[in-house]
Amino acid sequence: SEVVLPDDQAVLRYQLQVMAAAPARFGRALEYGCGPTLHRAIAAAPYAFRLDMADWLADNLVHVRDWLTAAPENEDWSRFTRFIMAAEGHKRLEAARLRQREQKTRKVVRGLYVSDARWRHPLGREREGFYDLLVSGFCLDAISSDKRVWRRCMRNVLSMVAPGGTVIVHFLHKSRPYNVGTRMFPGPHLSVDAVTDT
Repeated sequence: SEVVLPDDQAVLRYQLQVMAAAPARFGRALEYGCGPTLHRAIAAAPYAFRLDMADWLADNLVHVRDWLTAAPENEDWSRFTRFIMAAEGHKRLEAARLRQREQKTRKVVRGLYVSDARWRHPLGREREGFYDLLVSGFCLDAISSDKRVWRRCMRNVLSMVAPGGTVIVHFLHKSRPYNVGTRMFPGPHLSVDAVTDT
């Protein structure tokens, strides 16, 4: 798409709102289940000193690495950068300011990791209680249709959040398994109550 779709607008606004309300900049942040996307990282960049990104598929991280190592002229995510900065209240959104935000993102992202939420320690034992901010968008609810598996994955991933840390997680509401082209994605039919009880 050449535009930022309404669902992306809603979740990005929420992410920005939560991060902006924090009393201080986050020391260590993690985007878990980043996929081949950068919009959540671009949103988080000014709010954290360090941002790690993790995904189950190494190929997704190759796409992320390609963007991180590209020349500043890379415009692939500029529509998201423009939307994010406008949502933050920036008035002057000329190309140079968008490039500055994307360059900041490239500096803040420190590590790219292959991970599986089904592992008890998804990034190793040393990352338990490590992150001050965890962001995960439409990932953990796509692992299994079994709520027990989903709860276990949630516990595993949340174990990486430091005491008093902030968690921003998005799920599809009451989603059952669905197809995108020839690929089937599971859906554990999560309600607000199921997420709150976890």
